[in-house]
Amino acid sequence: MKIANPLYDHAFKYLMSNDKLARKVLSVILEKEVLELELSQQEVVVEDEDRRFTLYRLDFKALILDENGRKETVLIELQKSKLPTNVLRFRSYLGLAYTQKIRTKDPETQVEHDSALPIISIYILGYNVEDIPHVAVKVNRKIMDMSSQQELDLQSDFIDLLTHTTCILQVRRLPKERRSRIEQFLTLFNQAWVMEEKYILDLQEVPEGFEDIAEYLQRPLQEEEIRAKLRAEEEVEAIFAQQEADKAYYKRTAEEAKAREEEAKAREEEERRQKEEAKAREELALEQARHARIKLARLLLRTGMSVKDAALETGLSEEELKKLE
Repeated sequence: MKIANPLYDHAFKYLMSNDKLARKVLSVILEKEVLELELSQQEVVVEDEDRRFTLYRLDFKALILDENGRKETVLIELQKSKLPTNVLRFRSYLGLAYTQKIRTKDPETQVEHDSALPIISIYILGYNVEDIPHVAVKVNRKIMDMSSQQELDLQSDFIDLLTHTTCILQVRRLPKERRSRIEQFLTLFNQAWVMEEKYILDLQEVPEGFEDIAEYLQRPLQEEEIRAKLRAEEEVEAIFAQQEADKAYYKRTAEEAKAREEEAKAREEEERRQKEEAKAREELALEQARHARIKLARLLLRTGMSVKDAALETGLSEEELKKLE
């Protein structure tokens, strides 16, 4: 089955524009039933000036049902990136979510007012984070008593509004055997099945329970307008990838040239040092030979040898020998 690659922005946007399927996707990721979903702002595509690619973000307001049957309204910030980016960019966008206020209605008084909501962050990554060797990770809030070091079971709006749950999904870490529900879902992102046109995945298996999403993602390939956008997105990615490759090549070439230059300088410095050492050894040898001749000359003069004969024997001048007498 051929589907639009959901790692591509336009395919993912197409999927998440379907309310029923978007609620299903988020329910699987959060492991909580999403009852209602509202896109609180349109998708945001941010260009990274350093690496020249885009980071895709969607913000939702959702009514979710937790494991205790309690309903809760939360903000869901979903970010998707195909290529590595500076983690501080994720944090800066999350910071914006903390400043948002949502218009809510008091269930008892029916009076509307601005209020903050708990935040849940979801990151779908098309690359591997080196120090997170797992396909799906959830960072959940845990409340501890610092005195007893015991985990506390309590509900606190204060804590809820100042901390947040995070889900990190790395689609390229998908294992061969997909047993959990989240792994079954991520089968739809399996980049091992990418075709020559990288915005198309040829699913070798359709994960059980996700046939509806797979079938829905077939449709963009039949709609020329969306297919054209996917093709354009792929072309842009190819250009950016080539720019990255060119940048890496020029950087590597410059580093190699610098290394060669430094190596040549090191060789020159070593040759200079060796010449200086050879000259110093030569000067020392000459000085030692001179001292030996002077010592010999003194001995010869003490034996009564004439200055002229001692000069011939030692190679010293007669003037030098007269100074030794």
